[in-house]
This record gives sequence, structure tokens and C-alpha cells, in this order.
Amino acid sequence: MNSRLIYSDESTGMTREVELVYPDEADHVTGRVSVLAPVGCALLGLSAGQSIDWNLPGGKVHRLRVERVLFQPQPIGPDTAAARTL
Repeated sequence: MNSRLIYSDESTGMTREVELVYPDEADHVTGRVSVLAPVGCALLGLSAGQSIDWNLPGGKVHRLRVERVLFQPQPIGPDTAAARTL
């Protein structure tokens, strides 16, 4: 949660920076996308360089590609840092 990334839609050429958040923290104006929203769910778990075919209503398929992970929180524990910037 709270991963910040840049992704591109290879079908349209659009590039966008977003943060994946819990549903109650979503705000499209600030780029905070719920992990339960279709695009959030599609991007969840992808690493930089990975892509996924995203099926849209009406049978259209868009390929979303993670260009860069800007911030990826890590579990807090004795052997891990609180967060990592990639």
C-alpha cells in the first residue's frame, strides 16, 4: 500500500504518476488510486518494466506498463528499513 509509481498506457501513449492506496484514501485529483479501482487492481503487484493487458468495457484491451516505481514501503522489522526509494 502507498506505493508510488509511473505507468504508461501503451495503447494511448498516456503516462501517469499515481499512488496506490486503500479505498477510503482515494482521490483522483491528487493521483491517489484505490487498489480496488480497476486500474489500481491492474497495477497492484507489478514491478518496473512489467505490463498487463487491461480489459475495458466494450471489449477494448489496453496494455499498462509500469515505467518506474518511485516509492515502495517495506515491512518494519529489525532487519528492514521503514521504506525504500527505488
